[in-house]
Amino acid sequence: MKEYIKKIRSKLGNEKFIHPAARIIIENKNQEILVIERVDNGRIGIPAGALEENETIEECIIREVREETGLKLIELEVIGISSNPDTETVEYMNGDKIQYFTVEFYSNKWEGSIKIGDKNEVRKAKFMDIAIIKHLPKNECSAFESLAYYRKHKKIMLK
Repeated sequence: MKEYIKKIRSKLGNEKFIHPAARIIIENKNQEILVIERVDNGRIGIPAGALEENETIEECIIREVREETGLKLIELEVIGISSNPDTETVEYMNGDKIQYFTVEFYSNKWEGSIKIGDKNEVRKAKFMDIAIIKHLPKNECSAFESLAYYRKHKKIMLK
């Protein structure tokens, strides 16, 4: 758990609070999607994470991608903002509850190769066929809805 979250949890316990976060769809030239396998629950997902003190949302997603995959993002596009309590509320295995206010990003420009930086958080990362999205958590699938909307309407999706 990150220091900022620890500080909040020391005051709130497991009680739900609203927290800014970011997630990103990273696509390679073969239209494959970068997915990670989480250590805590063994599930797959896309790179994501919570905003830390003294960083911007852009710095947050750049840091999270670097920690989780080793890739250095070169270009980012905001494709959506997801704040729906029905999809953005998460209850963790330890009972902690958070409602995320998530900025969704897209990128197909990065440098480096996949190398897990935070092995306490991510077991592995790899590019997979887009069909993998049916196995992602509901809140992460919504980023693909945002991407389709962004490509069609040339503006971010608010949900």
